[in-house]
Amino acid sequence: MSVHLHVRSCYTLLNSTLTIDKIIKNTKKHGYDAVALCDKGVMHGAMSFYHACQKEGIKPIFGLEVDALYDDDVFNFVLLAKNDEGYVSLLKLSTYLNTEEHETIDIEHLSTYTKDCVVLTGGDSDAMETMLLQEKRDRLKEYLHACTQYFVSFYVSIARNDSGLLKKKNQILKEICREVGIPFAALSRVYYEDMQDEECYRTLCAIDQGKSLDDKTLNSSSGRYFRSPDEMKALYDDEELIATEEIAMMCNVQMNLKKAVLPEFSNRYGISSEEFLRQLCHKGLAKRMNFQSIPKVYIERLNYELDVIISMHYADYFLIVWDFIRFAKTQDIYIGPGRGSAAGSLVAYCLGITHADPIKYHLLFERFLNPERVSMPDIDTDFPDNRRDEVIDYVTQLYGAHCVAHIITFNTLAAKQVLRDVGRAMDFSLREIDILCKLVPNRLKITLKGAYEESAKFKERINSSEKYKRLFRIALRLEGLPRHASLHAAGIILSNENIDNVCPLIDVDEGVRASQFTMEYLEELGLIKMDFLGLRNLTIIDEIVHHINETAVQKLEIMKIPLDDALTYQLIRDVDTIGVFQLESDGMKNLIRKMKPRNFEDIVATIALYRPGPMENIPEYLDRREHPEKIDYIHPDLKPILENTYGIMIYQEQIMQVATKMAGFSLGKADNLRKAISKKKGDELIKLQADFIKGAVSKGYTLQLAQHVYDLIMKFANYGFNRSHSVAYGMIAYQLAYLKANYPLYFFNSLLNSVIGADSKTNAYVFEAKKRNIKILLPNVNTSELTYHIEQDALRYPLIGIKGIGRTVAQPIIEERKKHGPYLDFFDFVARMMKYRINKKTMEALIHAGALDDLKSTVFLWSQVWMTQSVMGTW
Repeated sequence: MSVHLHVRSCYTLLNSTLTIDKIIKNTKKHGYDAVALCDKGVMHGAMSFYHACQKEGIKPIFGLEVDALYDDDVFNFVLLAKNDEGYVSLLKLSTYLNTEEHETIDIEHLSTYTKDCVVLTGGDSDAMETMLLQEKRDRLKEYLHACTQYFVSFYVSIARNDSGLLKKKNQILKEICREVGIPFAALSRVYYEDMQDEECYRTLCAIDQGKSLDDKTLNSSSGRYFRSPDEMKALYDDEELIATEEIAMMCNVQMNLKKAVLPEFSNRYGISSEEFLRQLCHKGLAKRMNFQSIPKVYIERLNYELDVIISMHYADYFLIVWDFIRFAKTQDIYIGPGRGSAAGSLVAYCLGITHADPIKYHLLFERFLNPERVSMPDIDTDFPDNRRDEVIDYVTQLYGAHCVAHIITFNTLAAKQVLRDVGRAMDFSLREIDILCKLVPNRLKITLKGAYEESAKFKERINSSEKYKRLFRIALRLEGLPRHASLHAAGIILSNENIDNVCPLIDVDEGVRASQFTMEYLEELGLIKMDFLGLRNLTIIDEIVHHINETAVQKLEIMKIPLDDALTYQLIRDVDTIGVFQLESDGMKNLIRKMKPRNFEDIVATIALYRPGPMENIPEYLDRREHPEKIDYIHPDLKPILENTYGIMIYQEQIMQVATKMAGFSLGKADNLRKAISKKKGDELIKLQADFIKGAVSKGYTLQLAQHVYDLIMKFANYGFNRSHSVAYGMIAYQLAYLKANYPLYFFNSLLNSVIGADSKTNAYVFEAKKRNIKILLPNVNTSELTYHIEQDALRYPLIGIKGIGRTVAQPIIEERKKHGPYLDFFDFVARMMKYRINKKTMEALIHAGALDDLKSTVFLWSQVWMTQSVMGTW
């Protein structure tokens, strides 16, 4: 039995059609008991490969394909990890190759990573292949001898799956190996599933290379499919195949790696993190209570949370978050009130990480951190989208570039994208592709199969010719494969040591460093995710408040605005919510018309209800709200929990509270019940159901009531929304509504600045501003700036808002004006702009927009310019 030692996955982007699942499926189907994952330079698939192998009882061999320089020639190698140390070496090598623009590595440097690896020649279109084809035996001997000096476990690959001359040269290669004393092994390079997949693989190569399938320069190899043991035996000698088994036996990665841990937070007082956290929290609580008498419930809750956090060894986590929040505040960066379950933590509230009082709003700590089931904390923080990077840079500088990283995601060949890519490779015209893509239903996560079944016109077009059928057939096979790497919108990971001890890194988007593993595998490696989300709405709030405070006698503190402002609720009830976070979609507006929010609690409920699933509760919720006599609290004991929502379980926290009240569950166990229901954990649910009913009966409730309440929990748990998140985002919605109601001029100034360049949004917001009698002044070369600004109780339109006028034109106009004063007349403007080579089209755009209307005799002078354009030359 042989072993495939070089299988590329689709994570060698656009150079393999094999997903990890397909690799494992074929390994099992053909009866192999081991397989090597060997992507080109990257290890994106290593964790999913490991788990898939574990599940199917297959031995995982971790590899990496690398190009290295020797005497200025490029040679191809396959590295296979022999043990955990070898695996870590591959992680670090992959990091080196994918960061700081390291395009190449020389063979000597490569050897520093190979002590615990088996190294095989790749021979894939490299200098060694050229030597072999040109029969440069002496040069080849010299090279192979050098390899034995650099690599501890070195093999020469015998590849017979390629067509052409190279197959005939294998005998020469084996003779040289025997002369030099180097072992050799079969290396069947595998890039796709079966022979029928070769067309799909060639198409993928064409997409990658930006070429047509008919282009004779298209670089694509044949015969690189997943061969069965019998096919391998027919191709290779026994000696070559036995060597693959020997190599596989040498490779025994156990994945017993030391987990990453968070950096230790150092404080200037020299005390432990635990003690420092306690002191900060108690001082923070006193400040939150305005240094008045602190209610006992707050002290007890704070001490309880601190005990849990410290016992779970998360003191450093909270201090790290507190520190970068503190930094942001010192830089006058606005911080959101919180997001997600962290808003349920009094510790986070006392540290200034969140701004919703969890006791006042009945938020549960256990929804955030469950002491009965060790789970990583997840504090999500929101920043203005134009200042988020400042906070990330601070964290990176503080802890080190190799200890902080973004999280990678992959954009895939989704339905429309794969049609466009395959269509181009097949030489379809752009018009044909556009027409076809427009027939795909415009629905989130639509698949090609779904489009074929849902759209009769799409189906008809596909079946109209063999060419379209071929396009569809290939596209179906390639759909869902990763196309290129991108960044998670918010996720950042930190470690006390180099992250590449457990996870390789890669530079994405102009040197921004990211994990090579996707988010779902990071926690098990000890890498805790922190969310740094950039919100456009926070940028708007921040900008509005700054503008107000530039002239205000009494400074506006946005976190201290009253939550009972009559103008704000009137604005919301009037559904005047364009530009208001969470409340401006058509569906949300329809709900607001029915809800007619009267207080902050109504806003919180509105945000929670307008979600897939919870929407089913809206009719009953509204009916009970208008007809209190229809409210059913199930049992009087549940009234305090369900009163705010008229007897309906809207929030996950309510479900937890009901389980605690009726069945005597601790809040930790109640959270386990919530998770088990949402994740449909059958065995766990059976036990928890028995515990719930037994607990309820023991507390004096009837068996019938206990079963009824449990059934309601089962029903609503699937729809329940995180109240902590709803309260936190409700605050942002309220803040924007408050600013719009009380400071409309400032509000629309910042709102319009946030959508410069987006014509439809700009038109909608200008229309809304005019409805409020806010005047929009025409653009003017003497007064307009790059953005909207307030001028005489009106908004002045910006120069870059003019169609055809970009920053490269607007900036010189403004800078020239600031340096040498206003433009006196049209000829003055033209003369001063000549050095910037502003052309006729630009001048016409400025005139049509009215930007030159204030200059003397503009229209007449412009006609004179046409007459003298040959003299001026500029136009």
